Amino acid sequence: MLHKLEIPKDITPENPLYEAYNVYNEAVDMCMNAGAYSRDLLMRIVRDNENTEYGKKYGFSEIHSVEGYKRKVPFSSYDTYAEAIEHMERGETNLITAYPIVHYAVTSGSVDNPKNIPVSDRTMDAYMKYASSIAQCVYDHGIRQIKGRPPKFGKQFMTAVVKTDYVKDGTLRGPISSAVFIKKKPFMHYILPLPTEVMYPEGKKFNQKYLRAFYALKERDIVCMVAPFMTALVDTMYYIESNWRSLIHDIEAGRLDPAMDIDEDFRAEANKQLKPDPERAAELRAVFEKGFEEPVIPKIWQNCDYLSAIGGGGFASYTQKMKRYSGDIPIYFNCYGASEGPISTSMEMGKPESTVIPANGFFEFIPVDDESGDPTKTLNLDELEIGREYEIVVTNLAGFYRYRLGDVVEVAGYDGESPRLLFKYRKNQMVNIAGEKTNEACVAWVVREFEKTIGEQITDFSIYADTDTLPGRYVMFLEPEKHLSKEKHDHYRDICDEMMGIANPSYGAKIKDKLLLPLKLCFLQQETYYLYRDMMMLKGISENQIKPVRVIDTPRKEKFFFGLIDRE
Repeated sequence: MLHKLEIPKDITPENPLYEAYNVYNEAVDMCMNAGAYSRDLLMRIVRDNENTEYGKKYGFSEIHSVEGYKRKVPFSSYDTYAEAIEHMERGETNLITAYPIVHYAVTSGSVDNPKNIPVSDRTMDAYMKYASSIAQCVYDHGIRQIKGRPPKFGKQFMTAVVKTDYVKDGTLRGPISSAVFIKKKPFMHYILPLPTEVMYPEGKKFNQKYLRAFYALKERDIVCMVAPFMTALVDTMYYIESNWRSLIHDIEAGRLDPAMDIDEDFRAEANKQLKPDPERAAELRAVFEKGFEEPVIPKIWQNCDYLSAIGGGGFASYTQKMKRYSGDIPIYFNCYGASEGPISTSMEMGKPESTVIPANGFFEFIPVDDESGDPTKTLNLDELEIGREYEIVVTNLAGFYRYRLGDVVEVAGYDGESPRLLFKYRKNQMVNIAGEKTNEACVAWVVREFEKTIGEQITDFSIYADTDTLPGRYVMFLEPEKHLSKEKHDHYRDICDEMMGIANPSYGAKIKDKLLLPLKLCFLQQETYYLYRDMMMLKGISENQIKPVRVIDTPRKEKFFFGLIDRE
C-alpha cells in the first residue's frame, strides 16, 4: 500500500526534489480516492470540450455522469480522428479538443503505420509532473532506503535522441519523449557525459552507439543509466562488450575514431576538446580483459546508483540480460504510457508494476474474456479484480475519447482505489489462425520453459502466422545466445509445440483436431534482433520507440527475419 513520504531534512524548498516529493504525496492522496477523482476529471473534460465539433456531435452538453458518457460516446480508434487531425495540423482548432495542442507525437508504427497523435499542454504537464517528478522522488527515496544516503551527483548515461520536425502550422512533431526532453534541453549539458548536440542532432550525422559508449566510458562518475526501454541499455552494453578494445584505444589517444560516420564539424571541434587519457584507458582495460562473466558496470562506474528503463512485460527478458552487466544495481521501471498520454507510474524502486495516476485521464477497462462488445459495460479503475486481464480504454487530455489503446494489462494489486498494472501484451500483437488467440504472454512462457528444459538462453523471440499452408501453422523464431546443434532441432520443435499447447489449451486442441499443423521452429543467426533495431534506426525510427518484435506481421519483417534464419 502506498503511503506519503517525508521530505528529507537536507532537501530545502529551493531544491527541485522538494516539489517532486510534494507531487508524489499529491499522487498518493489522489490514488486513495481514485474513483471520485476519476469521475470528476471526466466531467471536467466533457464540460471543457462540449463546444468542440466532437463534443457537439455526441452531445457532451447533455452528459452529466459516467454512465451517461458511456451511453452517448462510442469507442474510438485513430481513424476516428484522422481527418480532424489533418485539419488541426493546418491550424484549425476546436475540432476534437478545446485544449491547446503543443506537439504531435509520432507513434512507433508497430504495424508499419505511424500516426501523429495530438499532445496538449495538459498532456505535457501530466508527463512532466506524474512521470518525471515522481521518478525523481522515487530515485531519491529508493537510494536512501537501499544505501542509507542520498543519490550521488554526477553524469547520467542516457540513450534518448531528440528528433523533431514540424507540421504545417509550425507545431513541433516527434516522439513523445522528444517533447519532454526539449523542455529539458537548457539543462542537459550539466547531466550528459557527451556533448548535447549528440542528443539533439538537428540533422547532423552521429554514430550514436559509438559516441555514447566513448564518452560514457571516458567518464568515471556515471551515477545512473537511463533509457526509454531496457533494450537500449542492453544494446549499449553489448556494443561495449564487442568493441571495448577500439573504444579504449580512442580514449587513450584522445580522439574520435576517424572511421566512424560522424559530422565532420563536430568531429573537428570534439577532437580539439579531447585529451589523451591513458590512466582511464588502463582502468577500463584491466576490467574488460577479465571478461564479462561478472557484472562490469559496478567496476567501471563505481558511483552508478541505479538504472531506469521500462523493463517489464515484453522487455522482461532484456532486464535479465541487463543484470549480467549491472549485477545488483537497483532498477526503476519508469512509467507506463503511450503517445496518447501517461497512464501509470512505478511508485517504488525495483517494482515492475505501476500505479494508475487518475489525473492522467479517464480510464475504462474491458475484461479480455468479454466478447459482448457492449460499450456501456466497461469497468472503471476502482472496479477491477486483482489477477484479471483487461484491455485499456482511455479518454485523454488531448481530444481522444473512449480510445481503445490496444494494450492488455493485468491488475497486480491496488493502492487505495487505484490499480497497479502489469503490461501483458498488445492486442494486435496476437496470432489467431483458427480462433486459438495466442498472445505474447503465452509465447513468452513457452520460451522461458524451453530455456529451462534445454539449459540454454534465448536472446529474443517472435511468432509468425503461416497461412500459406493448409491448414495453417505457427512459425516460431528463436535467437539462441549460442549456436544450437542442428541434429536436435526436431526435438526442440517438439518441446516448443508441446509447451504451446500447455500455454494455450485452445492451440493444443486445434492441433489435435487437425485445424492447425504442428509448429515450425526456426533458429535465427546471432545478433539478428540487434541488427533489426539498427536497421530501424537507419530508416529514421527513433531508438526511443523501438520495441521487441513479437509478431511478424508485415512484409518488411517477414523479409528480414526469414532472411536471417540460421541454415548451418
